[in-house]
Amino acid sequence: MNELLVVLPLPVLVLIGIAIAISLIALIYAYFKDKKLEEVRVDVYRLFLKAEHMVKESKAGQQKMKWVLSRARLLLPKWLQLLISEDTFERIIQLWFDEIKDLLDDGKLNHSEGR
Repeated sequence: MNELLVVLPLPVLVLIGIAIAISLIALIYAYFKDKKLEEVRVDVYRLFLKAEHMVKESKAGQQKMKWVLSRARLLLPKWLQLLISEDTFERIIQLWFDEIKDLLDDGKLNHSEGR
């Protein structure tokens, strides 16, 4: 690292850092401009419904979830697919699914679905 500082002056390193930061901000802005998180969530909810209608067996929950996860991941831009791990994405989708179940049992988000 010290060799890099000797080869590249500090102003050049600062400019490179600023360029990288601007690029990341532009990518994030472009994604959220085109598709807000709430829109992705609505698309995932539609996938849950489609999976429910496609697989009628009651014990096929894992199969349905895997189908939704595979389709939902494709809704994300490629660069975001690389940033979010499979496990993290699965936890997000599971959280959304739990919220749906909670909302459907009594029309409120109050963690009453398991009672």
